[in-house]
Amino acid sequence: MPIDEPFASLQHRIWYLCIKDTEMKSFVYLSILVLLAACGDSAPKATNNNAAIPVTGSDSLYKAVMEVHDVAMARMGEMIRYKKLLRQQADSIKGLKDHDTALVEGLENAAKDLNDAEELMNKWMQEFDPDAAGTTEKDMTAYYSREKEKVDTVKVRIFSSLEKAQQLVK
Repeated sequence: MPIDEPFASLQHRIWYLCIKDTEMKSFVYLSILVLLAACGDSAPKATNNNAAIPVTGSDSLYKAVMEVHDVAMARMGEMIRYKKLLRQQADSIKGLKDHDTALVEGLENAAKDLNDAEELMNKWMQEFDPDAAGTTEKDMTAYYSREKEKVDTVKVRIFSSLEKAQQLVK
């Protein structure tokens, strides 16, 4: 049998087809396994991430400070809308020939209260520095306690100025 004929005999041809078929089957099975492994379970898995769970008293205070901050910040857009609305109403009333100066003054004061509350929040955020809390538990607890009092004051100012604005706009 000449060497340069790859499939000189029927036996060689059958042997080649068997090997080729086995390699093809292996390739198909391997591809399916890779695809299944790549797809995996796409559902989010519960992790044991304890970063959100406060461990110490200072961790709890920090979390409380940030919760108050988040609640107050959620109202900032509303504050901006009411400031604009109060100023527009005050300007509209001022344009009238016989306008109620007490009402205009009340609207302007309410807008100023909203502005002051916003500035108070901005000032608190600029001054709040968790890195300055210290390194000991005692120092951090003291720092976050003071910050909690400050941010509570800011929240009260925001909510009370919004309530006043809402009553005037009605």
